[in-house]
Amino acid sequence: MQEILRLYTEWHGAGRFLVVWLTITCVFWLISNFLFRSIRRAAAHTETRIDDQVVAALAWPVRFWTVLAALITAIRDLDERDLPKSFQEFTSGAMIVLVAVSFTMAASRVSALLLQYYLSRSGTNQQVTTLTRTVIRVIWLIPAALLILNMLKINLAPALTALGVGGLAVSLAMQGTLANLFSGFYVSMAGNIHRGDFIRLDNGQEGYVEDIRWRITTLRALSNNLVIIPNAKLAEAVVTNFTYPEPRMSTSIVVGVGYSSDIDQVTELLLEEARAAVGEVEGLLAEPGPAVRLNPGFGPSSLDFTLSVQVTKFERQYAVQDALRRRVFKRFQKEGISIPYPVQTLDIAPGVLRKAWNRET
Repeated sequence: MQEILRLYTEWHGAGRFLVVWLTITCVFWLISNFLFRSIRRAAAHTETRIDDQVVAALAWPVRFWTVLAALITAIRDLDERDLPKSFQEFTSGAMIVLVAVSFTMAASRVSALLLQYYLSRSGTNQQVTTLTRTVIRVIWLIPAALLILNMLKINLAPALTALGVGGLAVSLAMQGTLANLFSGFYVSMAGNIHRGDFIRLDNGQEGYVEDIRWRITTLRALSNNLVIIPNAKLAEAVVTNFTYPEPRMSTSIVVGVGYSSDIDQVTELLLEEARAAVGEVEGLLAEPGPAVRLNPGFGPSSLDFTLSVQVTKFERQYAVQDALRRRVFKRFQKEGISIPYPVQTLDIAPGVLRKAWNRET
């Protein structure tokens, strides 16, 4: 009978606790939503967007903290007769962990946003990558973990001793991983390679920088395939960045004409076609204007001109080159300017064939 009475008391206390918690949660939820909407409307009327991003990043932590605040209030409202002591101890420990983890996640997200805002205004063209977010999360997670262990009365001395002894062995076993980690951090903070840049390595691999992670950097090639490069190799490679400091670049096509052609006429025709293509060919820039040079010049069977133009970004050069070649070919046909085939002329001295014939016979 006493056991049944004890079970009834515990279940009755748990039921009362649940009712009180749900009631307080609803009240706190309404209050937090009203305040949060007011803050969001106020942030929307400011000139900068960083406050809107911070408010959006704190949306789910605020709701989570509302539930935890209601839980703490409900526990304080009840005494030990309503809730078992074991349940109160478990709930207190769980709340400590949940508050620390949620605060760490919210603080890391806000820190990443503030860092990106600072970098965008500093003019360094640096960006917050996945590696940077991971480092920020770890920086916030370490003190949170120490705080949790301390509040749960867990002795840190043995753990720190084991960590110090095993740290050397771990560092030796993970040399490659640590090299990629520090190389990725260096590449991210150097400011020469950013997300979205089109780069080419000295081994010929090229593509848009998708992301820089703790071990690898991913490139998206023009064929839409991913190229995965270890950060240590990227840090040691000779890299050509076609986007930084500006995406505009020069591209050129080589045009060969017959030696009998008027070089001044050819130069003028090439310039006319390049200027006329501005506005019709996507990616072709009017300024700086096109240029024509007699280079490489005297070929084996033709006079070779180089037409240089400016394009908006790297991948536009192929479509621009195609369009210019088509326009130049049609214009040359119209003007009667020939594009010769490769021809080789053999000069044979008199008597050479006769001597060769006599040797054979």
